[in-house]
Amino acid sequence: MIAPSHRRRAMARRGFTLIELMVTVFLLGVGLAGLVATSGAVSRMMGGSSREATAATVAASRFETLRGAACASIVGGTATTRGVTESWRVTKLDAHTWDITDSVSFVPISRRSKVTQAYRSYVRC
Repeated sequence: MIAPSHRRRAMARRGFTLIELMVTVFLLGVGLAGLVATSGAVSRMMGGSSREATAATVAASRFETLRGAACASIVGGTATTRGVTESWRVTKLDAHTWDITDSVSFVPISRRSKVTQAYRSYVRC
């Protein structure tokens, strides 16, 4: 048979104290709050990158359209496609080469102000 003093010590050592549980719950809460904040930031970044990809695709499409056009019809202009406003400028470098700068503007999901990016390409006829 176990003596009563040994039994009390064995019972006192079992389980966690209330303070240990409170600290654990607090640390778990802080960790979960960090995960939630990070997931929101990642979502905004992914939305912004999809808008940037759309803008780059619109500019690439414009360059391909101008490459396929007759030399006399390569001129500057503006257009809006899929929420992206573009303005392209054509500069003749020599008899067979044009320098094309396409400025695209869009509003990313993560911001409220417009972002403008410029893409540049050359067309030979």
